[in-house]
Amino acid sequence: MSPKRVYWSAFLVFGLCAAVDIALDVSAGDVGINTAAAAAGVVVVGYASVVALRDPDRARVPSDWGPLVYLVIVGAALYAFGVALQLYSVVM
Repeated sequence: MSPKRVYWSAFLVFGLCAAVDIALDVSAGDVGINTAAAAAGVVVVGYASVVALRDPDRARVPSDWGPLVYLVIVGAALYAFGVALQLYSVVM
C-alpha cells in the first residue's frame, strides 16, 4: 500500500472516530456550538479524505514513508483507541 493511501486512510479513520465521538456527545445531551463546529470538521475531513483516496496521485501529500505519515498513523490509532474507551464506558 502506498504512503499516500495510508495517509488519507488515517485521516478517514480520524473522521469516522470524530463522528462517533460527536454521536456520543449528542446522545449525552451535549448539544452546542462546539458540537456543530466538530460536525462541520467531520464533514470536511471525511469528504477530503474520500476524495483523496479516490485519486491519491492528485493530492499533495507525502509520497514516501516519512515522519509525517507515521505521525498521522499513530495519531489516528490513538484517537480511535480513545473513542473506543469512551464508547466502552458508555456501554458498560
